[in-house]
Amino acid sequence: MSKILSFLMSAVMIFSYLLGFGSIKTDGGYTVVRTDKLNSVLSLYAAQGICYDGENFYCSGAITAVNFTGLSKFDKEMNCLRVRTNAVPKEFTEKYGSNHIGGIDCANGYIYAPVEGKVDGKYLYNFILLYDCKTLKYTGIYYDMSSEYLTDGIPWCAIDRENGYLYTSQFHNVGEILQYDLETMTFLRAIPLEEKLDRIQGGSVYNGVLYLSYDAANSTREQIIAVDPNTGSVRVEFTRYCPNYDNEAEDVCVYPMEDGSLFHVVDYDKLINANVSHYKPAEG
Repeated sequence: MSKILSFLMSAVMIFSYLLGFGSIKTDGGYTVVRTDKLNSVLSLYAAQGICYDGENFYCSGAITAVNFTGLSKFDKEMNCLRVRTNAVPKEFTEKYGSNHIGGIDCANGYIYAPVEGKVDGKYLYNFILLYDCKTLKYTGIYYDMSSEYLTDGIPWCAIDRENGYLYTSQFHNVGEILQYDLETMTFLRAIPLEEKLDRIQGGSVYNGVLYLSYDAANSTREQIIAVDPNTGSVRVEFTRYCPNYDNEAEDVCVYPMEDGSLFHVVDYDKLINANVSHYKPAEG
């Protein structure tokens, strides 16, 4: 009986993967250029965060139920070049319960990874760990981000390379964006938003604007939200209608590519795999 069940489960997984993520609908002036469908193994390393350094995409993955964390490196066509298993070092997993890597970003040859975890189910610890972009190895550099501002973890980070800032926020009840000095990770200020946000999974800075990935729970309607860090103004950049009800919107990376795509968004289709979709401004 167990062999039959195992066979059926495998068949369902293969069928789901072959069937694909389906067609994404958008409004707000953007269209889908392509969707890269990652297999179930690569999805372990890429279903959380994404960033691009001008040459390679980098992704993060986590399965908290089994304390799995991973990093991955892709070329611009999303062909996998390297993966790193157990990306969060033991010193963090054992001492701080760190078992989750969220939405990442990169600058100056480093991947900045927000890492969170709990001890005894209540003592929350938040860190930014730095990894080498070439090898995906932990560099030994980390910053303790635990504070009264991050009471439910550190789900994402985004880097303003031009001005030398790092941004992050809580996951729920996001009334402010936190700004840090990128070089020293010194807290600079909390930027009040003109309206509260919720379920923010990732962020990316482009032309001075902070773009956030919003995951709508129990819905296929996901949004990319634009925030002005100078004023705290909030607007919807565009809306994505994902085909699977059990889809979870993850991180966003904003970087102009040769094919015209600008926004690169990770979605976690919990049936089987992660998908990276690339969006460009609609013509006309």
